[in-house]
Amino acid sequence: MSVKSRYTVYVRATAIIMLFAMFHYVAGYRLMYSLGILYTKDEAKECMVGKTNIKKLTFSASEYNSLQWSEQSKEFSFNNQMYDVVSMEVSGNSHIITAYADDPETELVTAFHNFEKEIFHPDQSAKGAKSADDIMSAFQKDCTPTTEFKIDIFASDGLIQPCYSIPIWSGQVSDNIWHPPAIS
Repeated sequence: MSVKSRYTVYVRATAIIMLFAMFHYVAGYRLMYSLGILYTKDEAKECMVGKTNIKKLTFSASEYNSLQWSEQSKEFSFNNQMYDVVSMEVSGNSHIITAYADDPETELVTAFHNFEKEIFHPDQSAKGAKSADDIMSAFQKDCTPTTEFKIDIFASDGLIQPCYSIPIWSGQVSDNIWHPPAIS
């Protein structure tokens, strides 16, 4: 016995595409960032073996302690530049680090942080910029229902029977929200 689906293939395909689009919008940038980091780490390993873009940095003890380490003794950030450690030496009071200047990873991390800042903390100083509260308030003003509906309900015998003043729970909608004038 075959079971007939309630929805057509087109509706199911559209739903799957919309779910994929929503997932990509919500989590896709994180996925792409993670894949980009993996790619740049592999590229950095190849460059460290080939000895390209290698720098020798000397730090005092206090500067060394203030470095921002992504992975202890493997990767750090200094002056907004990411470095992968090739070798480390301690000479008296100074630390000498031979490191690969990881420009691709630096660009990727900067782009990711700028993207997150733009999405989650938009610049409020720009003209016409609206905060989430402003957008939600405008939505509530235009789209929330008034305290009662005036609906025409069609009877089964074909006659129109108006049904007025169907109450809505007063706890749902605040009375201080502006509503457009009702169409009569």
